[in-house]
Amino acid sequence: MDRLLFEGTKMTPSIILDKDAGEFFISGTSRPENPMEFYKPIFEWLEAHFESNSSKTVLKVQLDYFNTSTSKILLDLFELFEAKAEDGQDVHVIWYFEEDDEEMQEAGEELLDLVSISYEVKAKDY
Repeated sequence: MDRLLFEGTKMTPSIILDKDAGEFFISGTSRPENPMEFYKPIFEWLEAHFESNSSKTVLKVQLDYFNTSTSKILLDLFELFEAKAEDGQDVHVIWYFEEDDEEMQEAGEELLDLVSISYEVKAKDY
């Protein structure tokens, strides 16, 4: 599976997983009714990606809003990246936030501080 795309809705984020690009994007709003069910194919795709990939993997997260259930999913995602980094994979996460959105900035910092991976938390540059 080389590419996985989800169009964003009012409840779910846009997701682009493109193996050829080596950069993966999650953007928009994340408050799905069943987050485990929604994010399951993303985790499966990433597991398959990591099994067959040796180049750098960059995850770019640009959420405007996410609920508590999604915060647990995001932590699980970052823990997956941490495990792959421990296995020698080159991974990096970039958490984007609106320049005046201190809450989203702090959310990214708090989540990413819980794992040992290469990351950046930075304001969106338009």
